[in-house]
Amino acid sequence: MPRERTYLRYQLYRSEARKQIGLEIARLQTRIGSTDAAAVDLSQIRFEPIDAQALRAFELWEEPHFFWHEVIAWKAREPQSLDIAIWFEDQLCGLCFANPNNSRRRLRIVRLEGRPGGTHPLKNRIGMLALIVIERYAQFIGCVVLEVQEPLSGAIPIYQKLGFDFDNEGRLVKTLRDLVP
Repeated sequence: MPRERTYLRYQLYRSEARKQIGLEIARLQTRIGSTDAAAVDLSQIRFEPIDAQALRAFELWEEPHFFWHEVIAWKAREPQSLDIAIWFEDQLCGLCFANPNNSRRRLRIVRLEGRPGGTHPLKNRIGMLALIVIERYAQFIGCVVLEVQEPLSGAIPIYQKLGFDFDNEGRLVKTLRDLVP
């Protein structure tokens, strides 16, 4: 019974993080207005769990960096993990999987990928959008450090633009300042 309660608690945290950020992004659209002709309709962005529908959409990606089907098994083994499918209308634009360490002080971004090849409405925004959800989830579970697990070399500059840097042990990390006691 305690394991089931733990799973349900983290399921609620995941759901709330995705939902709250989705609402915040939709409200942001009203603040920035629609004066920019190139602006994306932020109300069309959805943050969902990685499920069978997301994996079917992933199958249409051209030359992805990762094999995302194994995330389903990871989710089953890691009840505290966070999985995010980032959608724009009916197009899957990005996927992310993150998992806290045992102390829940550090949340590792295991995989993060935007849809490769061609263009999509959220091109060059997937890292930022995923990070917003990841940071909210980290707040819920009390993590104070985000770590990118085995970052691809081409992605390191993108993570650095998002506030990550290498620590003394060579890990690509970001400290969540507002959570540090």
